[in-house]
Amino acid sequence: MDGQTIEHDARNAEYLRQKEIYERSMAGLRLERRRREAGGHAVMAVAYSLEGASRKETRLGKAVTASKYALITFVAVLPNLAMILMLAD
Repeated sequence: MDGQTIEHDARNAEYLRQKEIYERSMAGLRLERRRREAGGHAVMAVAYSLEGASRKETRLGKAVTASKYALITFVAVLPNLAMILMLAD
């Protein structure tokens, strides 16, 4: 065996090692991208499932609308009530 064969084998082994590292890295990036896309799809699925609630068609929609109005009323009245009670003391 001459020196060129040993050097060639070492280069080939390093090339294969780098190729394996590259493939693992790319697979990790693809996996992360799929996870982010799946999260986006889940958010959109939830938004579409609540579409009926926003249009007041079902009992759930009526409950959501009532709670929305209650929250708006609470937020509008609470600061005024707090100010009145603070000035009354």
